[in-house]
Formats: sequence, structure tokens, C-alpha cells
Amino acid sequence: KNTFSPGAPGAVVDEMGEDRAISAEVSSSLTPCEDQCLDSKVDNLIKLNDLNENSILHNLRIRFKVDKIYTSVSSILISVNPFKQLPLYTPEVMESYINGIRDKDPHVFAIGYQAYNNMLNENSDQSVIISGESGAGKSEATKLILQFLSELSG
Repeated sequence: KNTFSPGAPGAVVDEMGEDRAISAEVSSSLTPCEDQCLDSKVDNLIKLNDLNENSILHNLRIRFKVDKIYTSVSSILISVNPFKQLPLYTPEVMESYINGIRDKDPHVFAIGYQAYNNMLNENSDQSVIISGESGAGKSEATKLILQFLSELSG
């Protein structure tokens, strides 16, 4: 548990779970956060009580370290390029999302599922916006969502 006030000496738990003593000088540049922000199981940032830039970036970082590259912010999906192959797009994973998204982790397939079902249930056009920097994986995400929609509408 963090036991410091900015500008005073104290102790913190680092992202590896280790206790660290900190000086007053170091603590003056730190921003306290709730323990909830340190949990990689928080997959929708709307659930954070303390939603700010630091908590968002920290949550994305700790999720990335355990190969959880997708995180939601309500209906928005944040994807972090893992720069390696992960078993996230197998036929079994796709089939599990075709069968529904309740209680499933955030995923590009879940976005496709929501768009498709909203189109059918609300009888209205849907769009999926995929944005990011060069090399961020926009083309790959587009390919995956189209592949999923093709299977879903089968």
C-alpha cells in the first residue's frame, strides 16, 4: 500500500509489486493512484474510480505486459500492437465471439459483433472507425473485423 504524500518521504509498491522507499524529492513528482489502477484485470477503463491520463497509461502498460492488448473505454476499443504473434485470432476464439460477447474480454471481434447486432436489432447502418499512427495495425484490425463479419453473417 502506498504510504506517501507528494513532497514527503514514504513508501510505494512499484508495478512489479515490490515495496520501494522514496525520498521527498522523488515523491514530489509522483501522482498518487488508487490500488484499482494497478490491476491488469480492469478491462474497461470506465470502471476506474480515478480516470486520468496516468491511470489510463498505467493500465494499458500493465495489461500489455501480460499480453492483454485490448482494453475498452465504454464502446471504444483501445488496441496496443504487441509486435508478436498472440493466439487471439484462432478459429476457436472467433467462434466464441460469434456465439456472443457477454463476459468476454475486449476484442476486435467484439466490436464486429456489436456492430452487426446493432445493425440487425436497430435496423440502422453501423460504422467502425479504426484509427492510429502509421504501423499501428489499422490494416490488420480492418482485415480481422471483415473476416469476423464475413463468418458471422455466414
